[in-house]
Amino acid sequence: MIRLVGTQRTFRQRAMAAALDAGPGAAVSHETAAALWRLPGFLPGPLHVSRAVGRSGSMCSLATVHRTCHLPDGHLCTVQGVAVTTVARTIFDLAGVLHPGRTERAFDNALARGLTTVRAVREVVAVLSTRGRAGSAVMRQLLAARVDGYVAPESGLEARFLSIVQAAGLPLPVRQRDVGGEEWIGRVDFLYPDERLVVEIDSDLHHSTLSDEAADAIRDRALHEAGYRVVRIGEQLVWHRPQEVVRRVLAS
Repeated sequence: MIRLVGTQRTFRQRAMAAALDAGPGAAVSHETAAALWRLPGFLPGPLHVSRAVGRSGSMCSLATVHRTCHLPDGHLCTVQGVAVTTVARTIFDLAGVLHPGRTERAFDNALARGLTTVRAVREVVAVLSTRGRAGSAVMRQLLAARVDGYVAPESGLEARFLSIVQAAGLPLPVRQRDVGGEEWIGRVDFLYPDERLVVEIDSDLHHSTLSDEAADAIRDRALHEAGYRVVRIGEQLVWHRPQEVVRRVLAS
């Protein structure tokens, strides 16, 4: 790979060089691919590439090389000129090297950002999920909880709330649901339809100013008039006081 003298070194350049150095058919993968896809929580760092077993290539001194028995063209694409595993394949690869919770978050972030679909990930898992392959069990568990119509949490804050509810043994609410009476009011974070209970998770970033509070009050009033009960739970409670979160949901 040729770089003009004096130009700035970039993560994309390093990733491209690593994929080229690994030989024909190699592609950036694992955490490096997640960083190129700009999944939250993955920053430029040590490079990882994947190469199919039997493919010729150098030892590659620029990255960790993951040899795989199956790396079809359908699992590869390009991002800004860099050969990289697709998002669906990247999620599967991450499941083999990361904590299941972090893999789940990467999966949901990819879904929420429209980078992949449950169907696409399911197709990758169907091909790769053979006995003994790292990540297979984790991916089967994640897919079992993501049936048709699944809506991924749009933030780590929402995911944290769901984990609190689940740990407390409470039923999981419906996520990102449009609500209203005769007229549409808006999309709420969480809804218990049978109880007509709306749970809004208020981040410090979007619910801390006077104008934010005024807008929230107008929306809550409209929800009340449409027959819904509303409970708002602040970010600090979600992160640091899970028992109070549970108490507020039960008391509403």
